[in-house]
Amino acid sequence: MKIGIDIRALKGTRTGVGRFILKYLEALGSRNESDEYLLFYNAMRGEMPDGFEGKRNFRLVRSRIPSKVLNLLWAYSPIPPVDFLTGKIDVFHSLNYQIPPALNAALVLTIHDLVFLIHPEMAIPSAVSHFRRRMEYYAGRADMIVADSLATASDIREYLHVPSEKVEVVYPGTIPIKAVSADDISRMKAKFGLDGSYILFVGSLEPRKNLARLFMAFDRSGLSNDFQLVLAGPQGWYFDKLRAEWNSLECKDRIRRLNYVTDEDLAALYGGAVFLAYPSLFEGFGLPILEAMSAGCPVLTSDTSSIPEVAGAAALLVNPLDIDSIADGLKRLAGDSDLRERLKNAGRLRASTFTWGKMADDMMNVYSRAYDYKNL
Repeated sequence: MKIGIDIRALKGTRTGVGRFILKYLEALGSRNESDEYLLFYNAMRGEMPDGFEGKRNFRLVRSRIPSKVLNLLWAYSPIPPVDFLTGKIDVFHSLNYQIPPALNAALVLTIHDLVFLIHPEMAIPSAVSHFRRRMEYYAGRADMIVADSLATASDIREYLHVPSEKVEVVYPGTIPIKAVSADDISRMKAKFGLDGSYILFVGSLEPRKNLARLFMAFDRSGLSNDFQLVLAGPQGWYFDKLRAEWNSLECKDRIRRLNYVTDEDLAALYGGAVFLAYPSLFEGFGLPILEAMSAGCPVLTSDTSSIPEVAGAAALLVNPLDIDSIADGLKRLAGDSDLRERLKNAGRLRASTFTWGKMADDMMNVYSRAYDYKNL
């Protein structure tokens, strides 16, 4: 088959969906198949996404139409059909919510979560405004819809009124974190000025990550005397409000923000952390949970949305709406080395069950189903 894949989300800082796309493409590229993958992107001046040179069966396809114009056209009209831009393809896969019109290609849409419909207060207002009006339209245009979790699949059926046979759950893999030495951790701590033991958070600093409650729980727990709380992730859209809540706490000087970090620094941060604190309010999957587990970092996370499905019994789950529940979890994990060791071992095993190779195999089955459905 000739399979088109939308890789426009790879522009800019590669977090979240961007890292997901890269790992998925890497798994596709290692398959011993005759399929051809056409990677669709747009650029005005000919700049190309890096990392794909010499990859077997990959071909970059560029459009000169600016993304904002193309997104607007695809949201409200049947032009331009994507297979007019890519050339003849059998399937086109949109990995980031919006799906284009097509002449003949079967269309596959990945929906990571529906936070903008279920909890609009946690999503960027512009995304809420657009997707509340258009998401059901995109879902109707797709021949098959892929969800990252059973929880998201259930949300798709309920909120987008999609029949069950059109929705398939395909789990992402674990983004592996390389092993680090004590020297690597020491160098990282010196680089960032970290002193002593720390609890780690990884992710964008945005409302759904529940950082205000995490800060208050950290303050309430009394752990700030012995631990720092380290935040590794880019600034989110409500950061000014979060900063004000942060500055109101007595422990404010024990909370450190590192912004975006390199893969090498991230590995050392996981390796040196006492545990990961990730009490997110809503996730379609939650890649940092499995990242931490793969690095042997114990995890405290939430008992809501898709998170229990992903974490299984390999994490300490808390109620993310209850500051005392988060604080008690922080104290329990900080004070119980046996629990941390048990979660470390269980987490490594849990993370190993989510592989990108399995995702690639499952996605090829989805592509075949979509193609067959289109050509009935």
